[in-house]
Amino acid sequence: MQINGQIKIACPATFLVQVLNDPAAMAKLLPKDAKFALSSPGNFAFSVSKAMGPIKLTLPGTMAVIPTGTRQDQKLQIKAAHMIGGKVNLDLNVTMSDTGAVTQLTYDGTLEASGLAGRMLQERQDRMNGYIRNLLVILKRHAEARTTA
Repeated sequence: MQINGQIKIACPATFLVQVLNDPAAMAKLLPKDAKFALSSPGNFAFSVSKAMGPIKLTLPGTMAVIPTGTRQDQKLQIKAAHMIGGKVNLDLNVTMSDTGAVTQLTYDGTLEASGLAGRMLQERQDRMNGYIRNLLVILKRHAEARTTA
């Protein structure tokens, strides 16, 4: 499924790249009961649980923030898998253009899922762009709060 959108963030793009590589900032994107840790610079390990009625699905995974070599643009790769629950892969290209203090962040990519995770996401497919945008709004608030501190 295709994911795309854009958001304006009141901070320079160079600072936003630092936020994307900050474990404390990225941990804010996950539910409160999720586990999240820095594996190496730009690489994070996490574990997220979601209950669906009597079934609780726990997906361990990794997230990588990869510079694309073009300005401050980045690629976010999120991969999670569970032997029974299935797999989730999100590849998101993040393009940033700034006018000094304000960054226009544009994102596009694909979200693929299989197994129970795929079924859960398929049922919510029409809301996925909104979910990703909401995560970026959390990131925006964190970045803007840090630039004014």
